[in-house]
Parts: sequence; structure tokens; C-alpha cells
Amino acid sequence: MPSSTRIQYELPSEDFLDRLRTDDLILRYVKDDYEFSRLRTEFYDTEDWLLSGAGYSLDATPELAIPVTHLARGLLWSKELPGLFRGETWTAPFEGPETMVASLGERGAPPEFMKLAEGKALVKLFEISQSNQSTTLYLPDRTRISMTFENGLLTVDSREERRFVLSMDLLFGEENQLINYCQQIRERFALPPVILSRHRLAQHLLRQEM
Repeated sequence: MPSSTRIQYELPSEDFLDRLRTDDLILRYVKDDYEFSRLRTEFYDTEDWLLSGAGYSLDATPELAIPVTHLARGLLWSKELPGLFRGETWTAPFEGPETMVASLGERGAPPEFMKLAEGKALVKLFEISQSNQSTTLYLPDRTRISMTFENGLLTVDSREERRFVLSMDLLFGEENQLINYCQQIRERFALPPVILSRHRLAQHLLRQEM
């Protein structure tokens, strides 16, 4: 059950990435080349969004050589610290939607989730096609942060919304180091924090078009 601590900010456009990459506040901590990747992630739930309503996120990356499903449970701390996510994650290989729950159970998924999902039919509710540019930031006190620029297209029921997001994931070090550094980034560039989960964004897009 790996823990996850992440802070995310909304970016106004894809061009804004160049401004961030070349700013000294970021550039001084970059030692490695950026890695470029493309990923399509499918998000599953019951038809009535039962799992996400209970705080779980269930997704799959079917195009990998070995398809993998991810389960996450956590909280966006939008009041205490906008954009901060704290949670736990579970990962397992799987053969199809019908095997997701059992595969995650074998990898230690929480009993509460297993009971909630038992016997429920899972359907793909939406997907995100994403282009990523990632590198590691080497901050003082051996703090390591994975920084990712995300260019994502969320699709739900043929409706689409493009988003540009800066994600900062704590790899090693104290959480306060991540928080303090991200606050500097936010103040320097006046970036709004991400305060809605991807499920909430998908639901919002559905309501807009109804």
C-alpha cells in the first residue's frame, strides 16, 4: 500500500510550459533530461458511480505490454491546502474489467473496497489521453520531487475537455519541503490549484451538456 503525496496546479495553456521550464525557480533543481510519454487511462466504476462516491478511484492502462489497474483512495485538501492530495494506491496486473477487483484484492486492496465492489458490474465511464513531460527535481535536504507537465484530453460520452496540469509528487523527503516549494511556484506564476478530482470533472462535463 504505497502512500502518495501530490500537489497539482492548473496551467493556462500548453505554451505556459516553456515559461515554467526556463524559470530559475525550477531550472536550478533540474539535473536530468525530460522524459516524454503518452498514456491513455480508462476510469471504471459502477454505473451509478458508487466507488468514486466512496472516495475510490479505479483506473486501467490497457495499452501497456502488461495491462495494469490502479486503485487510489485519498483526499484533496482543498480547504487546508488547495491542490494537495494525500492517499494510498494499489496496483495489479489484470486481464479485463471482470478481473480488476479480484486482482487488486490479491495485492492487498482494503477490505472496505472489496466489500463495496463485490458482485458489482464495472463499466468504463470516461478516459483521459495524456501527453507527459517529466523530470526529477533535486531540492536541498535530499528532497526529491517528480515534476510532470500534463497535456490531457478528458472524454466522457463523446464530450471532451482539454486540461493542462502541473503535478508535483513527493518521491523522498519531508512533506513540508514539497508544500513550501510548491507555494513558491504558485505565488511566482499565480497558478490556481486543482481542487476537483477527475471523477468530479467528468461529472461536471456531463452536467454541462445535459
